[in-house]
Amino acid sequence: METKNINLVVFDEEENFNKTKELLGYEGATIKRFYCVQSLIQMKEVINQLDDDDIIFLVIHVFGTTKNLKGIVKFKNSGILDEYPKLSYMYISEGNKQDDIQKLMIDNRISVEQVFKYHEVLDEIRNRRKIPLTKKELLGTSNILNYNTSELNNYKDDFKFDYAIITALEEDEMEKILPIIEREGKIDNSKHLVEFGHIKGYKSKKVIYASQQATGMIDAAILSTELLQYRPKYLIMAGVLGGKPKKTNIGDVVIATKTFTIDKGKIDDLGFHPEIESSSNENACITSIRREKQEITNFLRAEDKTRNSKIKIHFGPIGCVRQVIDLEDYFKDSISTTDRKAIALEMESYAVSRSCELVNNGQTKALIIKSVMDNTQDKDDDGKSYASWSSAMFVKYILKNDII
Repeated sequence: METKNINLVVFDEEENFNKTKELLGYEGATIKRFYCVQSLIQMKEVINQLDDDDIIFLVIHVFGTTKNLKGIVKFKNSGILDEYPKLSYMYISEGNKQDDIQKLMIDNRISVEQVFKYHEVLDEIRNRRKIPLTKKELLGTSNILNYNTSELNNYKDDFKFDYAIITALEEDEMEKILPIIEREGKIDNSKHLVEFGHIKGYKSKKVIYASQQATGMIDAAILSTELLQYRPKYLIMAGVLGGKPKKTNIGDVVIATKTFTIDKGKIDDLGFHPEIESSSNENACITSIRREKQEITNFLRAEDKTRNSKIKIHFGPIGCVRQVIDLEDYFKDSISTTDRKAIALEMESYAVSRSCELVNNGQTKALIIKSVMDNTQDKDDDGKSYASWSSAMFVKYILKNDII
C-alpha cells in the first residue's frame, strides 16, 4: 500500500511528538500529513477535517516511564476506541524496550499487543499487515449482510474482530457461548452460520463466531480458515473433551499448551510407525491466564449454582484423535505414551491450532479452552452440558476482564 496518502495520527505528548515524528516518515513525501492528539476531542477534530476518502491510521506512543505504561493507559481510557471501534492502530516505543513493555502489559492486566519501533510502522502498512481505513470506512455502518462470500474478499479488511470463537457442536457448546455475545448480524454463507457482534457490555470487543457442521479435524480446519480471513487477534475454540483418568473431573477446564495427533504415520510388515504432528499453543496470553488461575477458579465455582463446585483448571498438551474413545486404558496406552504430560484428548484442536500457524502469517493466536465431559471410558452424555457451561464461563471471564 502507498503510504504517501495516509494521514498519520500520533497519540503522544506534544513535546515528544515534535522531536520524533520524522522517525515515522516525512510529511508530503512518505506521509500525507501528521496529527498529534491526546484526547477523544482532539481525535474528533482531526477526523472532522478529513474528507470521506482521506485515509487515516493511528499510532500510540508508550510515553512516560516504561514502568507505568502511561501512554497505553491514557489511550485505553481516552474513549477513542469506544467511539471508533474499527480504527486501525499500533503501539510504538523508542529504544529496545518492546519485550519489557509486553511483560508489563501482562502484569498490569492490559490486553497484550505487539509494540513496534518507529521505523516499522510504514513497513507494516506497506506489507498490508496493518490496514488503514478511509474516513468513510471508519465512520460507516456497512452491513456485512449485504456481501456474499466472494464479495467479502474485497471488503474483509474493513471488519476488525478482536476474537473469533469456534465450537465443534452447535448444541450445548455454541448454545452456552451465545449468551455472552450481543449479536449484530450475520455473514452470507450457505454452509456455515457465521455471525458477528460484541461481548455483552463491551461494545468495542468485536467477535465473530460459528459452529462446525460436523465434528472432526477436517471440518475444524475448514471453518477455522473461513473465520481467519477476518484477521481476529485470537481464535478461541470452546467446548468439551475427554480428560485424563484419575487426573481430571467432570467440568474441569483444560487450556492447551500444545496439541498433537497420534494416528499419522506409516504401516509396513513390522507394523505402524507413528509420525507425530504437533502445534505449540504457548504464548503471552497463556501466561496471562496462568497468573489469573486462582481468580478464574473462584469465579467458576461461585457461578455454579447447581452443585458444590470443585472445578479445577489444567494447562497441558491435548491429544487429537479421529475417533470417539470409550475404552479403558486407551489414554494410558495411546496418549500418555506419546506425551506423558498430556491431560486430555478430543477431535478438533490440532486443526484449529495448525490453521492459525499457516493463515495470516501466523498473526492470529489459537486458544483452546475445553472442559472435561468424561474420562474417555464408561461414556455418557450427562457431563456434556455442564462441561460446555464451564468452558463458556471461562471464555466469558477472560474476555470481560481483559485477560487477553
